[in-house]
Amino acid sequence: MVTIAQIAQWLGLEETDTRALRNFATDSRSILTEGLYIPIQGARVDGHTFIEGAVAQGAIATLWKKGIPLPEMDITVLEVEDPLQALQIIAKRYLQQVAPKVIAITGSNGKTSTKDMIESVLKQSFRTHKTAGNFNSDIGMPLTILMMPIETEVAVLEMGMNGFGDIELLSNLAEPDIALVTNIGESHAEQVGGRTGIAQAKLEIRSGLKPNGHLFVDGDEPLLGEVPAERIGYHATNTYVIEQAEATFIGTTFKFDGTTFSIPVLGKHQVRNAAYAIATAKALGLTDDVIQAGLNDVQLTPMRMERLMYGQTAIINDAYNASPTSMNAAIETIATLDGFTNKVVVLGDMYELGQQERLLHASVGKKIALPVSHAILVGGKGRYIADGIADPTVQVQFADTVEEAARLLQPLLGQQTVILLKASRGLALEQIFTFLNET
Repeated sequence: MVTIAQIAQWLGLEETDTRALRNFATDSRSILTEGLYIPIQGARVDGHTFIEGAVAQGAIATLWKKGIPLPEMDITVLEVEDPLQALQIIAKRYLQQVAPKVIAITGSNGKTSTKDMIESVLKQSFRTHKTAGNFNSDIGMPLTILMMPIETEVAVLEMGMNGFGDIELLSNLAEPDIALVTNIGESHAEQVGGRTGIAQAKLEIRSGLKPNGHLFVDGDEPLLGEVPAERIGYHATNTYVIEQAEATFIGTTFKFDGTTFSIPVLGKHQVRNAAYAIATAKALGLTDDVIQAGLNDVQLTPMRMERLMYGQTAIINDAYNASPTSMNAAIETIATLDGFTNKVVVLGDMYELGQQERLLHASVGKKIALPVSHAILVGGKGRYIADGIADPTVQVQFADTVEEAARLLQPLLGQQTVILLKASRGLALEQIFTFLNET
């Protein structure tokens, strides 16, 4: 917890208001009781114009861009050159004050699941704090830090990017003790010039890594082959080798560096995410028994390989987002499950793939073959997946909307069916449950 006077001092300002700040937000509609409001100027919206709403929500202080007329209301104003930059400075200073071990996570896919697993394991032995939802940007991560309790011993921070420089900024702010690059996929390829550019951008996480800090990377990714790091993957040449033993709808058992672990989660890619959590925990001195206890308690953020039952039908809801890499992994997961006659993949549009979007969608289709029995492809881009399906025994159907997909899915529901839902966030494929209830 910090005071208004303290953050003013960090910003080189003079302020005598010693009231403690309990909330921080850039959205005037957020809970701001005893809070600091940070107005951000965007291309179309200026947060300064919403100061009245922030005060109504309980804000007692605000960062305020110099040159903009001061608000005429009961709120302490700290004038700064740039409220966003000031927010980042405050967050860095507060992080230094609390001084937790910092775990930084980036990657094209798996950031959030890895974050959830690491937090679940480390909280067995440490007071932990993690990124909430997708607060992983130049705004979201500082807010995550400022909401960290003073007694925090480990901070698990997710770092997202849109282009070059984003991860570097976040890494220099957080100065991690342990940094992880979960994988290199295709998302944001347009902004950085393909997968090579993505790898370069993700490796910016090294920028703030403390001396003698740990860097864990996907050891099976050729683009990371020359990077000095501790490698985790399925190839025998990795620092830590994963061996997958068994996967069911209940969960997955695997070996990490020769020791058997299990997770109540589906997917070969989730095994890798769990391996990152194990490596992180071992770097902090946790025993195998403690690590397994943490893995047993894993609760992933909803819509990430989430296991559900719809009546007697088993459903894997992985509809939060999608890229070719994560979609291929999800298809592989459903293909390996035993005990189901019908294995149905409901797949939709993937976004931000650039000029090769049709080719990349088709590359997913190449993964669809028996034992996958049915493919329902949703949306205009989703139809491109069919270009790569070569197995004529797979029953392929097309739907322009999620509602239409629900109608096609209805006859397949039953005890012998498992269904995978996977698409980019913009399609909101999880709405299929609403439409199924209406049919």
